[in-house]
Amino acid sequence: MLKKETQIADDYSRTKVPEDKTVNGIRIASIIIGIGVTLPVFFVGSEVTQALGLEKAIWVFMGVCIVLSLLCSITAIIGNRSRLSTYMLLHFSFGKKGALLINLLVAITLLGWYAVTVEIFGQALTDAFSQLLNISLPVSVGIVLGSVLMTLTSIYGFRMIERFSAIAVPLMLLFVVYVLYVTTTQNSMGALCQIDGNGSMTTTQAISAVVGMVILTPVLMPDYSRFARTDKDSLISILGLTIGFPLVLLAGGIPSLITGEIDIMKIMIGLSLTVPALFILIFSTWTTNTANLYSTQLTLSTVFTKTKEAKLGILASIVGTLLALFGVAIHFIDFLNVSSIFIPPVSAIFIADFFFVKKQHYEVERFNELPVFDTSALISWVVACIVAYLGAFDYITFTSISFFDSFIIAFTLYLILKKIRN
Repeated sequence: MLKKETQIADDYSRTKVPEDKTVNGIRIASIIIGIGVTLPVFFVGSEVTQALGLEKAIWVFMGVCIVLSLLCSITAIIGNRSRLSTYMLLHFSFGKKGALLINLLVAITLLGWYAVTVEIFGQALTDAFSQLLNISLPVSVGIVLGSVLMTLTSIYGFRMIERFSAIAVPLMLLFVVYVLYVTTTQNSMGALCQIDGNGSMTTTQAISAVVGMVILTPVLMPDYSRFARTDKDSLISILGLTIGFPLVLLAGGIPSLITGEIDIMKIMIGLSLTVPALFILIFSTWTTNTANLYSTQLTLSTVFTKTKEAKLGILASIVGTLLALFGVAIHFIDFLNVSSIFIPPVSAIFIADFFFVKKQHYEVERFNELPVFDTSALISWVVACIVAYLGAFDYITFTSISFFDSFIIAFTLYLILKKIRN
């Protein structure tokens, strides 16, 4: 899985993907599913389900994933038709230096994901050692050990783990389906849906959290879909989000509702699934977080061009590990809510630019003629973020969902400003 992910993320980052390098949509969909089978996604599924109850949680999971799948289908088609990476697309809409600002934002978001994931990984590793080997391992040791393994894998041993992970997606899916089978056969769905949530978050907050968890996917989707053979293949690839993510969220949520636990390894221990959970969840999280660090490293290298990529990766790992040791996962839901404000305008702007401003014509040959900053894009992004932020804290009333607020404002304002300036 990650072999393809790395290939798609790196190859032809500044040029168009040749037709002979394209693949079918199912292969890309498998990458998207693999990204979803990781500890933080189970964690969000647990938090939301315990807060809202299963019935409302199902509606939130399905609703958010369907809406973001529609958005992904648009950005996937952009990637397929332009054959360009997100990195290049951002240059056409935000300008050459403006794109670096957005890249820095994406890098910070990826680093946040790395920190949260390595903390949850450390906790899961600690629980597994305690259950299987009766060894009491401090969580901090699990965090540092996990981070060191991920960093070394990212820098030195990535190819070895890529080959093994190529067969991991079917195993991950089987595990997710099995968890759902075990929990739903022991407890009827009707009875589970009658369990009330604890009210620790509102439906709006839950929607924002799930959006924040998935929102980088529409922005980064062109990195994958530019390798799709046709528009149809790029749309097929979206099934990884439409079907895969709700299954993973439910596989975290339903067992959590039954056991009353949020910690995924404690949930799996309660279901007598410690050993398969150890191999599937921890390995998948290891590989996915290695990819997070690798992507952070590559993204930062576009901003800090004079610093070696490996050095940036090590520095990012150190920062992420320190954040994990300070307990950043406590603020994970807040982090996702913030992401649902600042990330959606990015996709809104390059969608508007590609279809309505540039009319689907991005000429790489004229790259050097692009402006340093596209003021229309930057103003639209800033205004959209401010409006969505104020809306999230009820200072103003728009749609009450920050994702819709920031996306609609950015999309509309960008087109208006372009119309005025032209």
